[in-house]
Amino acid sequence: MKSFLKMLLASILGGGLLLFLLFIIFASLLSISAPKLEIADNSVLTIDLNTSIVERAQNDPFSELASFTGQDQATLGLNTAIAGLKAAKNDSKIMGVLLRGGLPFGDAASVKELRDALADFKSTGKFVFGYSEILSQKGLYLTSVADTFMLHPEGIVEFIGLSASVTYYKEALDKLGVQPVVLRATGNKFKSAVEPFLENEMTDANRMQLTQLLNSVWDNYLTEIAQVAKVDVQKLNTLADSFELSDPAAAAQYGIVELTGYQDQIDSLVAKRAGFDDIDDVPFLSLKKYAKGYDLNGNKGFNDKRIAVVIAQGGIQSGDGSEYTIGSERIAKALRKARENDKVKAVVLRINSPGGSALASDVIWREVKLTQQVKPVIASMGGVAASGGYYIACFADTIVAQPNTVTGSIGAFGLFFTAEELMNEKLGINIETVETNHFADLGTIDRDLTPSEKRILIAQIDRVYTTFKERVAEGRSFEMAYVDSIGQGRVYSGEDALELGLVDVLGGLETALSLAAERAGLGTDYQVVEYPEPIDPVQELLENLGSNYEARVMKAQLGPLAPYFKTLKEVEGMQGIQTRMEYEIVID
Repeated sequence: MKSFLKMLLASILGGGLLLFLLFIIFASLLSISAPKLEIADNSVLTIDLNTSIVERAQNDPFSELASFTGQDQATLGLNTAIAGLKAAKNDSKIMGVLLRGGLPFGDAASVKELRDALADFKSTGKFVFGYSEILSQKGLYLTSVADTFMLHPEGIVEFIGLSASVTYYKEALDKLGVQPVVLRATGNKFKSAVEPFLENEMTDANRMQLTQLLNSVWDNYLTEIAQVAKVDVQKLNTLADSFELSDPAAAAQYGIVELTGYQDQIDSLVAKRAGFDDIDDVPFLSLKKYAKGYDLNGNKGFNDKRIAVVIAQGGIQSGDGSEYTIGSERIAKALRKARENDKVKAVVLRINSPGGSALASDVIWREVKLTQQVKPVIASMGGVAASGGYYIACFADTIVAQPNTVTGSIGAFGLFFTAEELMNEKLGINIETVETNHFADLGTIDRDLTPSEKRILIAQIDRVYTTFKERVAEGRSFEMAYVDSIGQGRVYSGEDALELGLVDVLGGLETALSLAAERAGLGTDYQVVEYPEPIDPVQELLENLGSNYEARVMKAQLGPLAPYFKTLKEVEGMQGIQTRMEYEIVID
């Protein structure tokens, strides 16, 4: 009987696995053999703003499996949005855009980039309408570009200013008996990525730099909102302090939103503007679906005059990485391919990264330098291009950043953990070691570093910091002393970085592409190709099944504590010498 049950269970599991694999193959075939998209006259593009905005979203033909795999269905790649809106601007069949929702998730610079693309789309006289029941602060900023944005009369508006949160772990580590050994490069008083493990509260230096950063980002928000609202920047600050704009009627009164109303009312406006009597007659088309096949210049087809956009998003580490992690080998290979391709006349390195491994950053830097010697290289900074993210940008011919890009953080640190108290006193574990040489057991977890070991490691970190400063000084034509004066781990907004000479031009990816085309003498007729090639979605799906399941279980078991546990797990990957900016800063 037991044998029969085992065979039955094996058959069920085998059949289920077979069906699953067949579904994957079927979905792949569907994605490959999808019929040509037919665009109706007077079409309206739709953009779901209740989404995560990234530089480039993973190409996933298995969105139907999202609930099983844990993948986020609602992810919008900026490359997709920019390509689609640029193409639609000159497409006579596209009448306008309808924004749905008001809760975008993404960094401030990415939101601005999408807002700028919508403004460019409007420049031809086409409309941008929108509707939501709730408007977050980023949503309000983004949708302020619309001709008409309607908010539900009983909805909610968030307009209260920005805050930055840093989570501190020192007391928790003390209770566990785990001792962080943090070694900062000499003079790196602003290199506060390690601060959460050393202190229980924010240092004055970190508070000062974060205050300046927040004020710069907030001022940019207010300036652009004030251009379309009925009040100036000073009044907007007063309204934020009073919490008055949480009432949709007040938001409409001050011109923060155009109107308050219901879904049927915005539907009527859209239908009328598109030339229809009823909303059901309007041919809607998602921006994601429309943008397939268009490049970042709004073109289809091939061209011998090309600009390569190398997309580097996420933390920097050695190896291949992933779509959302910068692997030094993968990005270095992409830069080599772009450099060696005769049809590629210029390269745009698109960076959205807080940094990471110093060694991996230097590997990428070398490929940037070699590429810059044979063709123009423009660095385009997204939401953050700091520490290692700035390291890989500093040798570009021109560096472009948004006013609210987080950049700088030129510095280095080392992070190690010892658990002598945890192992000896709390767990009763004792480790005895025999070594052949004096430093053979350097870095073992069961003891603290000796003073001489700390001096040796600090010397290594100082060497990394010196190399970092040399890279910046050579790439930006600065004196070393000046780099040190603006370095020391300090972060800046793109606007402040422009004044310091760390960036050359304020703008987005479109600005970087224009500069690359100009430097290469391409005019306006060129094709944009993206590197590295997107990771195969089947491979990504299979690799992520286990990790996503683990993440879901962790979230279910730990609830609101899950992010902190995840942070502590990720800290394991930070051990060693890092060029990384503030760890786990949340600006909202």
